[in-house]
Amino acid sequence: MIARLVLALGAEAKIDVVPGSAEYALPFTTLEHALKVESELKMLERGRFGKKSPPIQVAIVGLGYSGVELAATISERLKNTGTVKAINFQTTICPNAPPGNREAALKVLESQNIQLFLGYSVNCIREVYASEDSGSMVADAKEAGGGDKKLVLELQAAQRGLQSQVLEADLVLWTVGSQSQILRLQPPDAPYVIPLNGRGQVETEETLQVKGHPRTFAIGDSAALRDPSGKFLPANAQVAFQQADFAGWNLWAAINDRPLLPFRFQNLGEMMTLGRNDAAITANFIEGLTLEGPIGHAARKLVYCLRMPTDEHRVKVGISWFAKGAVDSLASLQTAVSNIIASS
Repeated sequence: MIARLVLALGAEAKIDVVPGSAEYALPFTTLEHALKVESELKMLERGRFGKKSPPIQVAIVGLGYSGVELAATISERLKNTGTVKAINFQTTICPNAPPGNREAALKVLESQNIQLFLGYSVNCIREVYASEDSGSMVADAKEAGGGDKKLVLELQAAQRGLQSQVLEADLVLWTVGSQSQILRLQPPDAPYVIPLNGRGQVETEETLQVKGHPRTFAIGDSAALRDPSGKFLPANAQVAFQQADFAGWNLWAAINDRPLLPFRFQNLGEMMTLGRNDAAITANFIEGLTLEGPIGHAARKLVYCLRMPTDEHRVKVGISWFAKGAVDSLASLQTAVSNIIASS
């Protein structure tokens, strides 16, 4: 039997973009990254317990889908104990999102008093320490006398009419840029065996076969595929999900000497979560319709549940969501009771 190969390695965060970003910023593309962010937030919350503690400051670089969802979720979590500063190179958020989703997201960010720095790029990130005597920020820990550590982001104006900014933060999250993991397969100093574009993605035919290698397929973030207008398809789950169906069929067809199908992407719309009980969903097949708020949140969960591969998966996901909702409700009730007791 002739072997076939499918390249579906996904992408990894491109974190070493500016001085200090790889050292001081945290990416957010894997489960390990999410657990690391959760751990850092818990440490900050424990260290700032008490009414007189300074607010926690979180800076988020990049306001695409991941950055916006992070900003909304973290701001909701911190509430009155911290602030979120969100930085984006463009003068708008989610520039490639449907207008309805973008407007709904901007409304949520503004309602949560998230500080938006639009039209800025990060020049560098450095570590400083607060002097225990004067409260001033210095670069040397010894000179600070063991003061609190802070991160400083130097922002450069990317648009005319804006002034450079210097921001302080306790935690910096980096959601800008990604790179295909295909490059990890390439031996150092060896010629490329498979054709790659400038972004490190595999060049493919319409059938998802790698150009020059008909027994190899590439899908998802690993593949560079264009729509009929010549634009690259977005690197998101919806595209990869549909490519998987075509790749599966074409693998079967290749094995059984049947004609292969050219991939055709069907844009069904886009969704984003904007907090615990808030979301936005725009369906491409209903022009001008955007569901937002609690209704959007419920619709998003329903869509995700329906997209599960089997009924068993749908039941497990549904039970998990129901249990989490019950636990969150009990936690909110307990917090409310504690606040009443404390104020009486």
